[in-house]
Amino acid sequence: MFSLGQEIKELRQAVGLSQKELASGICNQAQISNIEKNNYNPSALLLNQIATKLGVNMNYFFEMQDSHKVNYITDSKKYIRQLIRKRDYVNLYPTVLSEKKHPYYQDKENLQFILWHEALCVHYIDKDSNKAFNILNEALQITHDKLYFTEQEIEILNSIAAIRREIGLYEEAEQMFREALAKMKEVPKLSSTAIEIRLLFGLSQLLTDIGKFEESLTYCEKGIKLCNESDTLYIFGEFLYQRGENLVRLGKFDEARQSIEQSKKVFELQNNTLLVQSVEENQERLLAYEANNSQQKG
Repeated sequence: MFSLGQEIKELRQAVGLSQKELASGICNQAQISNIEKNNYNPSALLLNQIATKLGVNMNYFFEMQDSHKVNYITDSKKYIRQLIRKRDYVNLYPTVLSEKKHPYYQDKENLQFILWHEALCVHYIDKDSNKAFNILNEALQITHDKLYFTEQEIEILNSIAAIRREIGLYEEAEQMFREALAKMKEVPKLSSTAIEIRLLFGLSQLLTDIGKFEESLTYCEKGIKLCNESDTLYIFGEFLYQRGENLVRLGKFDEARQSIEQSKKVFELQNNTLLVQSVEENQERLLAYEANNSQQKG
């Protein structure tokens, strides 16, 4: 976290002043010492006098604080999303609970982000979907006071839909996925295609679950096309696998095997051993489905 005292100390040392020299004509040395130890918050007047003597504008310290906050939040969120990508909720949970207390996570957007990921941990680790829904709804209420949903709010809708799907609330999940896709189209400008990719994948999974294989296949193809257009492997392997699942159900076994094998190669390229193992395990199940289908026809 940004330390005003440390910043003043480092700047003082950089210009070659002692605490006594910096204090001269401004305050006493003890005050400078306490400021540098963060035991005393200087007034705006005193901070301006210190800044002038150090050869900077007082705004320098505020800009440094903002810069530090941006870098901290950026790195923190990147790490959290990496854990999500790996489905590593065991390590994510303590990280989220710790960051939730951090001063930088107390503004609306960042607090919403951390509550969103806390809810995912509550669902996957504590197995408490009702509590997870409550936290997600709380997160949505923090910022939704605009004409359209923000990208982060749409991401939260996606998570609500995904959890509903996982606990078998298929009708509600489908409604939420479609609502999130509609809300996404209202956003003036998306920062990336990632949110649309996630929504298309979540809806394609749900449609497979409820037996709408042709429609699911359509969304898989949309997702694969979007990944190619965006030149990203993000969820690309998952789309290929999901396409294979649908093709199996539709009796197109040769195409299914090809798509599933392609998904495995993508996961190997990403060094995602967990998903490689999952594909290998499910390949056996799909082969058994094909064999059973052949027997029934015979």
